Amino acid sequence: MATLSVNGHFALLLIWIGIWLSECNNIGPSLDDDLLSPYPYGHSHGPSHSHRHVRDCQSVVHGNVTHQTWPASNHTGVPVAESKVFISDVPGTTRWVTGHITVVHDPLRTVSVLEPGGPGGCGMNQREAVEETARAGRCLYAQNGGFFDTRTGECLGNLVSDGVQVRDSKGLQNAQFGIRRDGTLVFGYLSEEDVQDEANPFVQLVSGVVWLLRNSQVYINQSIEAECDTTQETGNFRHFVDVVSARTAVGHDQEGKLILFHIDGQTDRRGMNLWEVADFLKGQGVINAINLDGGGSSTYVANGSLASYPSDHCLSNPMWRCPRRVSTILCVHQPQCQPEDCSGHGTCINGHCQCQEGWSGTGCDTLVCQPPACGAHGVCTQDGCACDAGWRGKNCSQGNQPLSVSLSGLVCLHNKSVISPGVKHVACPQDPMICEECALSSFGNYVCDLGFYGDSCNQTCNCTNGGLCDTVHGDCSCPIGFRGDSCEQECPLGLYGLDCGQECQCQDMCPCDPVTGSCNALFQGEKNQSIHRAGHCLANQMFATWSEEEAHKSKPYLSEQCWLIVTGLLTSLLLSSLVGHLIMCWRSPAHHPGRVDYSYVPLTEIGGACSSGDRGKGSQPSRGVFEMDSDSQDELWSGPR
Repeated sequence: MATLSVNGHFALLLIWIGIWLSECNNIGPSLDDDLLSPYPYGHSHGPSHSHRHVRDCQSVVHGNVTHQTWPASNHTGVPVAESKVFISDVPGTTRWVTGHITVVHDPLRTVSVLEPGGPGGCGMNQREAVEETARAGRCLYAQNGGFFDTRTGECLGNLVSDGVQVRDSKGLQNAQFGIRRDGTLVFGYLSEEDVQDEANPFVQLVSGVVWLLRNSQVYINQSIEAECDTTQETGNFRHFVDVVSARTAVGHDQEGKLILFHIDGQTDRRGMNLWEVADFLKGQGVINAINLDGGGSSTYVANGSLASYPSDHCLSNPMWRCPRRVSTILCVHQPQCQPEDCSGHGTCINGHCQCQEGWSGTGCDTLVCQPPACGAHGVCTQDGCACDAGWRGKNCSQGNQPLSVSLSGLVCLHNKSVISPGVKHVACPQDPMICEECALSSFGNYVCDLGFYGDSCNQTCNCTNGGLCDTVHGDCSCPIGFRGDSCEQECPLGLYGLDCGQECQCQDMCPCDPVTGSCNALFQGEKNQSIHRAGHCLANQMFATWSEEEAHKSKPYLSEQCWLIVTGLLTSLLLSSLVGHLIMCWRSPAHHPGRVDYSYVPLTEIGGACSSGDRGKGSQPSRGVFEMDSDSQDELWSGPR
């Protein structure tokens, strides 16, 4: 029974915890009921007096310096930071407190002041839970930072986030914590000039209230004098210092490690006052420290999850406690370079900028070459000295000398006349008909070595086929017969002269010499082969075209109707011939038996006997003897068959 009872109670406990967690996940914002603010509503954040007042009122031991600086630790090993949970009694009291101390080994590269919700949050007067901002910033550890107006959400005091100045308090004197670009930690009171320093600007900066420790000494009384004024909900400034509450602070130790401090509490019930916080930090070896926003704002997050006990009641159900939506936070993250892009001149590796050649500094923002390294004839660049035209050398101290070279077939750049082969040319004359000692550059007598141009003469010309480049800009001046940006093109067939600007005047459009324009040109090598191939190709194309035209020429031919007519005529003629032949056959002797082929008449009768007798009688000759029909006559004279 005892075992069952224990198990039953344990089960009920688990159920209750589950319900509590479920409620907590849906509870929403807090009531902002545990307020702890040093200044009253309607009063600007910070005292009304100037930085000079703070400087004049501080102890003479500090001179005119109103802040302390300390070189930050740069240990880049693992882990980035160490977070410790503590439960401690408060000396001289019966109170116990719980909280966190986080030690950061490389503050410059692993600590950022973040706006609520991310960049631009303060500009929109946004408030966000520390958890949400920490997740967006990929924070390993985070705690609330500067003060803000709980009614409007306005961020208060100075604020620089990852090198970007978000807010400028215009010299209001509250305790400040910042990290400069070179890694220097800064604690204390800053003038407007200190905040705007461009030689070594802040990359992180946030305002607190009350400088707790200065050089390992409690500095609260001096802070009250520097920052005192009537307070907001908790009464006067002294009460703000003396009341027990949840607290948040930031400081550093002897090695330059950053110390983040947080304790849970509730105003006037649990927690610590600022004197007790200062003593506790001093006991942990902290050298300088300032107080940040506390009360219901005091929040600590580890690995994206809430690790502290809020003091504000939940808006949806006052039975529960909810974390307050706050303004800025202090975020501990994996190493980052400052700036993250190494000023565009390097690569960020494990939080350190590996600078490109010619650049130096922690942010790769400083040229290795610095004036007056290049003298009066050059300027410093990332590649060293960039010398003016006509000067060269590592420090631009060497003036270029006149250059004399032997040229052949080139053009004088000034007067465009042809240079005689084998003549050394140094300067162009004024006479356009003469080109003796012609300069290689149209910009003066002082030139780079042949084949080079530009500042320091360190750029190589790309002129081909004997072209010359301008020693300042590198533009190519081509010899006669060539053209193109780098003189790479020989004059096309049909053109010749300077820049191939003249047309050949040869008969039948024959090509000419690209230099002289002579029609008696003999082309060698590749051009000759090109002409041969072109001619052969043209002839083949002409023959192919002629053959195709012949094949498609229209030829005369008879239509089908014409052929029918001709065939009909020929058929008619053949039929007519056949009919005639049949008629002749029908009229032949075989068809007329009374007819004979021959008639026999004696010659004597024909000669006269019958003639005389007949003539005496006066009678007509007998037809039966002498008369033949036409067919018989034909047969008679036709002879034998």
